[in-house]
Amino acid sequence: MDLIAQLAGTLGLEENQAQALAGTVIGGVQSAVADEDPEKAAAIGSAVPELGGWQSAAGSLLGGGDEGGGAAGGLGGLLGGLAGGGGGGAAGLLGAAAGALGGQEAKDTLAVVGILNKFDVDAGKAAMVAPLILNFLKSRVEPGTLSTILAVAPMLAGAVGGGDDGDDGGDKPAGGGMLGALGGLLS
Repeated sequence: MDLIAQLAGTLGLEENQAQALAGTVIGGVQSAVADEDPEKAAAIGSAVPELGGWQSAAGSLLGGGDEGGGAAGGLGGLLGGLAGGGGGGAAGLLGAAAGALGGQEAKDTLAVVGILNKFDVDAGKAAMVAPLILNFLKSRVEPGTLSTILAVAPMLAGAVGGGDDGDDGGDKPAGGGMLGALGGLLS
């Protein structure tokens, strides 16, 4: 499965933008998994060797860091940057919404919407991100690691009920809960 091509094609992103999105989301997932089980976080790194390059793309395009670790703070770090101002408008709205909604899924979803906003992509497309990332991770990691990912990344867990039939192509993304609602609200 070519995640970058799928993200780029589905969302209308350039390749480096798709890499930045993937690096931020998967880096955030890996960071959350590391808090629960460092061995499983290392397994994600082994299963997705291109993650470091994607995180570098995120650092270059989205700001926030030194080479190789630009997205080390993952989605939480990005949301903090968006909520902290330095952009007003959408950034302030995202920060306010995250505070009002609470919960990790809302925060992660708003971070994805913030990334898409930086790339001038309609926020309504945010619902397409989680199923693509989830299908990619399913194709790369062991079931035990995937279970941990789903436990710590509620945004991805919300995509489980969607149109995945086990193959790597032609699936319709799960519309999904928080992503769909927030994407529609903010678009």
